[in-house]
Amino acid sequence: MELRQLWAVVARRWWLIALPALVAALLTLPALRNVISPPVAYTAAVRFTVSQIPGEAGATVQAPGRGTFEDESYIPWLASEYAVINLAGWMRTESFAREVAAALAEQDLELDPAAVQGAINADAVRSIMTLYLTWPDAAQLERIAQAAIYVLQERHQVYWPQLAAARGVVTALDTPKAAPAASSLADRLAPLFRILIGLAAGIGLAFLAEYLDSGIRNREEAETSLDLPVLAEIPPHR
Repeated sequence: MELRQLWAVVARRWWLIALPALVAALLTLPALRNVISPPVAYTAAVRFTVSQIPGEAGATVQAPGRGTFEDESYIPWLASEYAVINLAGWMRTESFAREVAAALAEQDLELDPAAVQGAINADAVRSIMTLYLTWPDAAQLERIAQAAIYVLQERHQVYWPQLAAARGVVTALDTPKAAPAASSLADRLAPLFRILIGLAAGIGLAFLAEYLDSGIRNREEAETSLDLPVLAEIPPHR
């Protein structure tokens, strides 16, 4: 198909091309402002260690056939890794978010636990776990971080009784500080991508309608469709 024939299809069925793009634009209209002025968000990260004091419960290991021995170095480090992995998983749960929201409520800051849970992420590597927070208000973000530190240090025994028996110690290695977070380019351009997808769908519909259309509109189509010569044409009346 020649370029002029493609253009003829576009010119004839422009409304079918524009309709899906228009629908996509209307659906994404509230998000279009994010392209020019993305919402401001802040992030903070706090690293922690979790340790058990050597000599407490759990430091004694029974070796079969060799009696009882104590490893004052290896066992506490191994226990620290286990505690870090499990507490990092706990920070991503609904129960942790409820504890943080309750701690904030005692400070006259009422937040939805579901929103708090959505703002929290965590990771663990060896004996270090990291708490990640994202929130639209910098001052509130730092208060959420402080509440999360309090919950980790004072409430983990409720969910991990073995740490209470073995004197688990949660230590924050960083002071939580809110920093502006740049929105990703994909998030900013997502509304435009939706409109482009609607435009592509409209082009596909236009050419599908053209393929299914059996009508004849000019001399070339008559000769191609009917395989007959055209003897004369009546020009359109203007």
